[in-house]
Amino acid sequence: MGTNLIEQLRVVEDFRTKDGQRHPLWLVLLFVIMGTMNGYVGYRVWGDFVKRHRWKLIKTFEIQKHGILYHSTSHV
Repeated sequence: MGTNLIEQLRVVEDFRTKDGQRHPLWLVLLFVIMGTMNGYVGYRVWGDFVKRHRWKLIKTFEIQKHGILYHSTSHV
């Protein structure tokens, strides 16, 4: 049980088709969890959460500026 959440999310098998894999699944799942923990429920508001915290998420997770996901790509 010494692994962290991100390590656990990275081993989740990606069930999406190749066309639907714009962002790594672990990152999508992490943002969904973070948004839910902050009271955002549903793919549109998860996108709002990501948009609201865009620059902090980009810096923290070293995401390319144009690589951040929004509501249209945050549903899994």
